[in-house]
Amino acid sequence: MKRKVLAAVLACAMVFSMTACGGKKGSEETIKSEDVSNEEGEQVTLEFINGSAEEQYVAWLDEVIEGFEKENPNIKIEIQKTSIDSFNQTVMTRFAAGDVPDLFSFSANDMADMVPSGYVQDLSDSSNLENYSEGMLDSFTKDGKVYALPIANDFMCVNYNKTAFEEAGIKEVPDTWSEFMEACEKLQKKGIVPIASGFSEQWVVNGTSQTVYCASVLAKDGPTLAQMVDRSSKFAETEQWKDFYKKMQEMYPFMNEDQFGTDQNTCYSMLANAEAGMILNGTWTVTNAVAMNPDAEMGIFALPLSENEEENIMPMCPPESAVAVAAESPHRDEAVKFLEYMMSSESASLYAEKGAGIPIVKDVDTSNLTGAFKDAAEIMNSGEVKVISSKSFPSANEDAFINDVSGFFLDGCKDIDGALKTMDTDFDNLVK
Repeated sequence: MKRKVLAAVLACAMVFSMTACGGKKGSEETIKSEDVSNEEGEQVTLEFINGSAEEQYVAWLDEVIEGFEKENPNIKIEIQKTSIDSFNQTVMTRFAAGDVPDLFSFSANDMADMVPSGYVQDLSDSSNLENYSEGMLDSFTKDGKVYALPIANDFMCVNYNKTAFEEAGIKEVPDTWSEFMEACEKLQKKGIVPIASGFSEQWVVNGTSQTVYCASVLAKDGPTLAQMVDRSSKFAETEQWKDFYKKMQEMYPFMNEDQFGTDQNTCYSMLANAEAGMILNGTWTVTNAVAMNPDAEMGIFALPLSENEEENIMPMCPPESAVAVAAESPHRDEAVKFLEYMMSSESASLYAEKGAGIPIVKDVDTSNLTGAFKDAAEIMNSGEVKVISSKSFPSANEDAFINDVSGFFLDGCKDIDGALKTMDTDFDNLVK
């Protein structure tokens, strides 16, 4: 899903693209140490390749490195910044040439190529594995072995302005669908747009839809998106997908007018200035809103589609970005030691405190956190998270999906049965 936003740098930090960092090479004078023993007091320098330059992420990483080097004076971390556009090519070229970094950013898509090639260190014995909820490491696990550790991820959820809620007399976030509808009514009566929707950008149609179907379909044990794509399941025959359209229909009267003439930056501004109460999308929404109004008090909560409070827990896909250690690093022990320090609960607490993103590590200290970061950390600490399958359709199906949902909204959300049949027809045509 594309995230074209005004504050792109900040938004990337909320997407939690956990990328790694390292020393500079060639004209940038990469520092590579000899294979020396740290126990003998000799210097070890770890190269950590990174494609991220987000302000909050860099500030967090600098502080993590400073703390680690203070505790381990014989280990130094050198950062090599590589353009995100050429990151994968740079890393793969380095490995193919035998010029391996010690640590590097790693995505779920890298598992198929890098793990069978023997490039990635097995981390299955790491004590840090206990810091993750069940299912959170699935994207980086193959044949029972874990190959990378993440620190953050996105929620598809309700992002809300706490001031707007207070002005509308909403004292607590809604725990059920009827309470959510009541909150929308209160906001609307106060002259506040309940749900800001910038549908002039297609990715926003998709993001809003993902927020709803993650909760209504994937978190409710409905068919996976893969089953919808291979047509082993049909939209019109699935109760969870019928509920998806029903909930969209019920929310429609509480969205801003002219959704398809409104861009998402306008919606961020509305949310930031309490002109709107909520946006249904990823947690990067919070960072973009705060960028427009640093004084905005933001929060998040799971979209409560059920009347049973216990069913309304936060859905989350396993993270897709993490950090790995090179199996051929001459300093694997030191590299793993730094990686474990980087992904500790203490570092994750600092990550949230710096505003770098939503940590998924357990036992995050929430005492210094505020707003959405505090909300997210408390959700993770409570364990009230439902790990779901992938939230994204393949590109061709995603295009058809966005077009069909857009048509449903443009028609005033009137014909649920027709929308379901249209979706089935379009997805059937893609497999012919």
